[in-house]
Amino acid sequence: MIPFPALSLRAWATLALVALVALAGAQTLRVGRLKDALAEARKTAAEARLAADGHKAAAARCTAALRLQTGKLEALSAAGAARLAQADKAAADARAVAASARRQADALLSAQLIGATACERAEDVRRRFLEAQK
Repeated sequence: MIPFPALSLRAWATLALVALVALAGAQTLRVGRLKDALAEARKTAAEARLAADGHKAAAARCTAALRLQTGKLEALSAAGAARLAQADKAAADARAVAASARRQADALLSAQLIGATACERAEDVRRRFLEAQK
């Protein structure tokens, strides 16, 4: 064992005081660093909250725009379906008129012409055509 020199009580008190001051200084530095780290963390958290609020606002705007576009798309789809139904009806009506015209044309073409001369037969065709137009 290493012998310690004999020190007076005052010397031991001074050494203890120096040790306590050194420990207090080290703790003060440590606390200062922790306070700095806490301030930085709070600053980062505030920035993150601001960014999150901005992202939430942007998401709300996107959601509103999406709803608006969806509504417009549904309206266009409904209008297209209505136009398609109208076009289908018009096509069916046109097919019915065409079928009627074919029947009338077939009847005119298959009918026996009345008249002794070409002029009388042409007049008969004209009369039948005009009757079919009524």
